[in-house]
Amino acid sequence: MPSQTKTIRDWQELALESPERATRTYFEQISKIPQDTQRRVFASLPSFEELLGGFEKAGSFPGAALAGAPYLLKDLYDYPGFPTTASSSFLPEVRPDPGEEAALSIALRSQGAVFAGKTHLNEFAYGLSGENLSFGDCPHPLFPERLSGGSSSGSAWAVKCGIAPVATGTDTAGSIRVPAAWCGLWGIRFAPDEWSSKGCFPLAPKFDTAGWMTATGQDMEQVIRAIVPLESTPPRPLRGLNLIDAIPKLSPMFRSRCSDTISKLGAEKDEEALAAYLSETSDSPFSYAVLQSQDAFEVHRLWIDEYRERYDPVVWQRLDRARHWSEAENERALKAERSTKRFFARCFESYDYIVLPATQSPAIPAAEHTDRFRNELLAITAPASVGRVPALTIPIGLENGETQGLQLLFRAPYSDVPLRLLEALG
Repeated sequence: MPSQTKTIRDWQELALESPERATRTYFEQISKIPQDTQRRVFASLPSFEELLGGFEKAGSFPGAALAGAPYLLKDLYDYPGFPTTASSSFLPEVRPDPGEEAALSIALRSQGAVFAGKTHLNEFAYGLSGENLSFGDCPHPLFPERLSGGSSSGSAWAVKCGIAPVATGTDTAGSIRVPAAWCGLWGIRFAPDEWSSKGCFPLAPKFDTAGWMTATGQDMEQVIRAIVPLESTPPRPLRGLNLIDAIPKLSPMFRSRCSDTISKLGAEKDEEALAAYLSETSDSPFSYAVLQSQDAFEVHRLWIDEYRERYDPVVWQRLDRARHWSEAENERALKAERSTKRFFARCFESYDYIVLPATQSPAIPAAEHTDRFRNELLAITAPASVGRVPALTIPIGLENGETQGLQLLFRAPYSDVPLRLLEALG
């Protein structure tokens, strides 16, 4: 049920002109969403008075880059007065209320943005689909019979449907990249840092990254400029590496639609680099499965057995497997991690960014989200995750409203490369 998209600037004009009208507009949008869908998308919402207070306070930030723009937090991020559940049935029972605000939320509010609620996700962020046993699967905003992608599912749905212009996510194995691609959004993930660790319940701290999604490239650029401590790259044309051919199962339609975008960016093919990517990152999905599950298990160690019946069985199994990897499997995972990191380190000596697909297909129904599909998806997303590489996701439109996306990988999390890529795309 997408409505006409209001950009950050649209919301700013509305909020600064009339905080009350901005508040009414926001809740009028919410009221049009069926109750069942609201339950699948939103973890918690502010009261009318709370949101009004936020919009009124934005008036005291008249020169701030995001003054009056509402934003949503994925329900891993802490916000005072709003419990963090990680879209599980029991997290508040085992994790004391921190009473703090997430560092990323503080950064947004410091530029005048207005907290507008929290969104659902795959339970404990352990999935790429948007499925959730406790609250219901998050539907695709255009094709309700399909999945939105996850784990930042509610955030993607809300931005695509015009509820808010910005919604935060986290990305451990693709949880911003996948929903952004499937829902036709712009997304960014950084590297493990303060934003992904301070005031944010972890999936796997060594792999977790923070970021957000927007409906337009202009909004993405505005948020980056507002809150990212940018580091300039040398004033020369960016050099990009096109690795689209690393993924064989892409449709001719997607390849065709990508060609114009890649041409605008100027990314080039390099057969030697392609061969190195295929060779040196091929075991990164296995590496991710082993090392990330071990990291995630440590988060849940104190309660995983006592609360077994309260977990989604799929999530519990993904956590529990960490106890069963052999020494040989662990060594293989560490070797693959080193190989993947070496590839990216060497590649970024010659290139400023790398172009890869974000998914192998447009959004799919839940029945098609099999283990095989997930493994194929992880083959695309895991290399950047294992390499701890930041990524800008850009949407690629197909036919009949379907979308996929490209992930543009870059070296330094706070470099100005994403801005320069956004400028190149217009």
